[in-house]
Amino acid sequence: MSEHQSRQGWIIGIIVVIVVAAAAYWLWTGEEKKNEVPITKVIEEPQTTPEPETMTQPEVAAPAPEPQEPAPAEEPAREPPPPLNESDKTAYDDLMALAPDNALSRWLVPDEVIRKWVAAANAGSRGELIHKHRPLKTIRGPIIVTGSSMEGYQLSPDNYRRYDQPVRLFALMNTDTAVGLYQYWYPRLSQAWGELGIRNKTFHQIVIEAIDQVLAAPEIEGPIQLVRPSVYYKFADPKLEKLPGIQKLMIRMGPDNATRVKEKLKELKEKLEAMPVQKPETNQAQ
Repeated sequence: MSEHQSRQGWIIGIIVVIVVAAAAYWLWTGEEKKNEVPITKVIEEPQTTPEPETMTQPEVAAPAPEPQEPAPAEEPAREPPPPLNESDKTAYDDLMALAPDNALSRWLVPDEVIRKWVAAANAGSRGELIHKHRPLKTIRGPIIVTGSSMEGYQLSPDNYRRYDQPVRLFALMNTDTAVGLYQYWYPRLSQAWGELGIRNKTFHQIVIEAIDQVLAAPEIEGPIQLVRPSVYYKFADPKLEKLPGIQKLMIRMGPDNATRVKEKLKELKEKLEAMPVQKPETNQAQ
């Protein structure tokens, strides 16, 4: 698989990551050279804690509260989620139900579903794109670059159409259903998060941070100028080239698709932040 294919698989990755992590889930590959785009013109391209009040006598800051977890959804008609090591089929089926007519079957990887989405959300919270053990299949098809070495290169607007289908599915997803699945699966998401050994944040906090990374992507209008200093294309604007991988992906999908993704993520974030929370469980089923 080419480096660019691997990276572009992340359009679905960023979408599925944030929805699986924010809905158990469906929102955005081998090691790649960071911040690079392949050179050929047609190439394979592969988702506050309030400050404590200051005491006047004595002047001592109150201890920070422990991270809190979302309270599980109340769905008495449904059995609790299966153990993590036996959860793939049920989790995969729930993800498939977020879009009609098995539309997600061409994207979703059916094994280690919960663990892969958790790892992807963790990377997304830092603005990074996961490269190994990714939860989505690679998007196939060419990325179109226009121009020449004499006049300069541009990312063709025709390339944005590659992202239309997954973005449309994400935008049409029922937010309440997605958040309900997130609550239902949260015990297993939290368990998989615990396996990573990160103790200073809950998985719920990681999901919000991943969403914020996407929302922080700059909005670019007009042609995307590229340069080719060596073998690979890069953004001509140094400020764009230095952006985190997730935000650069948002630029590559085009302004219209990026806007639709952001609108849905704002809606999801509002629901997630309004969820009741509880303290983390000390023991979770294996």
